[in-house]
Amino acid sequence: MRTMFARVAALGVGLVACDYASDRNVAPAPEASTPASVAAPPPAPPKPTPNEQFARASKSLATPWNAHNAVGVGALFEEHAKLLVSGFPIIEERSAIVADAAATFARTPDLKIALTRTFLHGSDFVFQWVTSGTDKATGRPTGLSGISFVQFDDDGLIKEEHRYFDVPTLQSQLDPKAKAGTFRPPPPLPTGPVEAHLARGTAEEAKALQTANAFYKAFESKGDITPFLTDATTSDDYTAPATVKGIKANKDLAAGYWKTFPDLEQVKPFQFVADGFVITEGVLTGTQKGPLGPVKPTNKQATLHFVDVIEIKDGKIVHLDTYGNSAEILVAIGAMPRPTLAK
Repeated sequence: MRTMFARVAALGVGLVACDYASDRNVAPAPEASTPASVAAPPPAPPKPTPNEQFARASKSLATPWNAHNAVGVGALFEEHAKLLVSGFPIIEERSAIVADAAATFARTPDLKIALTRTFLHGSDFVFQWVTSGTDKATGRPTGLSGISFVQFDDDGLIKEEHRYFDVPTLQSQLDPKAKAGTFRPPPPLPTGPVEAHLARGTAEEAKALQTANAFYKAFESKGDITPFLTDATTSDDYTAPATVKGIKANKDLAAGYWKTFPDLEQVKPFQFVADGFVITEGVLTGTQKGPLGPVKPTNKQATLHFVDVIEIKDGKIVHLDTYGNSAEILVAIGAMPRPTLAK
């Protein structure tokens, strides 16, 4: 479900009444009087504010998914909405979004979803989520951690969603030959309250953004990232098998990227801070000059769209969540066929 964004478009609706008189000498028809018994129509309800949309979405987004109501999922979207699932063709129009949800329910009849965190910056809405279920074809348990960026229209319907999750993780969960420890197993479905974080425009948030971007600069230049880490720093790259913790483990994780893609570059067109969390949607590009798991160097260029959620406290990274679809890279270097939503 590295774009998690939500911007509310302002739409104006007006009605203009015009009198018409021809150039012929004809008296205009008298205006019809309104019967006294007919009451004036009530005023239109005010459009929901971003905060109201935030609260409403936090409560309602998971409901039709957990009810397996594909039409209800579609009702969250406006008629001409767009759904961008990382690594797949764009899904356009509400009817296509309904069909995609129905196909998901057919594949996973007991699918459940839970939101874990939500973030609001002005009209930008991001939510992290976890799924759990059983694949109908194989009977194997499945589950993913993902993130979505949502853009609402003026009526509180979703105009566009960017959804990030890792397809190879799902494929490994369904493969009885996949070795445990080489992929991330289905996570437990959380049952606690959803964390809600709002951007407040504080000096502390500005410092957190500076820290995050200094960390990105060090990472992109293959520099020293240790000033941003502690022995308690944890990272979850949801394309990788497990959580890493501590300075050495996080340095080794970065070194792996540098070895595989020594010319890596990142663009980060969208960032915001909510409380102590820096949310970044971006694109990583690089040439595979080092091994990627069992895949030998191909010297082919690959692209990965990603979202990072970095929790920062006192100038240090507490935790880093990274979301993407590693199928983008594997397809680009010829290691796997392009996946389709239908499969």
